[in-house]
Amino acid sequence: MVYVLAFLHTIFSIALIGLILLHSGKGGGLSSSLGGGMGSTFSGTTIMEKNLTRLTLIVVALFGVSTVALIFLS
Repeated sequence: MVYVLAFLHTIFSIALIGLILLHSGKGGGLSSSLGGGMGSTFSGTTIMEKNLTRLTLIVVALFGVSTVALIFLS
């Protein structure tokens, strides 16, 4: 059980690193090269950026849950 949870924790951490790198910073980031910088709405963010933020928050929650579970199981 601990090994499966540790594997999932590793997958979540790699996914989190990738998602954070996709976010646009002050200079545009990687998401602008993938089409995220095109056609922003009045709020200044695109639908792609909002969905990327939601997905990042979901992965952060899963990462946190797996961290707490690993603490209690080990």
